[in-house]
Amino acid sequence: MKAIILTYAPISDEERDILKRTDIFKLALNQHSKDLNPHARIITDYILLKVYKSCPERIISVREKFKSYSSRVEYPEIEFKGSTIIAAADYLISKNYDEILIVGDNKVNSVEFRNKVNEKMDIISSEAKIFQYTNGNFNLPVRKIADFAG
Repeated sequence: MKAIILTYAPISDEERDILKRTDIFKLALNQHSKDLNPHARIITDYILLKVYKSCPERIISVREKFKSYSSRVEYPEIEFKGSTIIAAADYLISKNYDEILIVGDNKVNSVEFRNKVNEKMDIISSEAKIFQYTNGNFNLPVRKIADFAG
């Protein structure tokens, strides 16, 4: 099964159109990529209420829980490893997705943080085929969005 992780990363109009129309499961990080029609969102920061109010999709919350039940929020049994993008890959793998495209560029934060994300991604990439889109900054093979979605 295929899945796509969506971030704030820059994409072309053609890529945007492909992502909007694809039926491949799309997991957005935090509040990003609203215009790309994600199926769900994953959050690891303490912003559950904010995302719940501003985004209609199902929410996977790794570290914060509501005091009362909501059918839109899932609390997965995955370990937070310091990065939402790592949590997204871990979550998708736990749901048996075996081909994952990251539409993200790993350019946020410090060089040290980027290196830690790459180290963790190197480890979990042995559990599924994980690709980065053309403008990524990971130690992963590159797949064009059109090729992955095609």
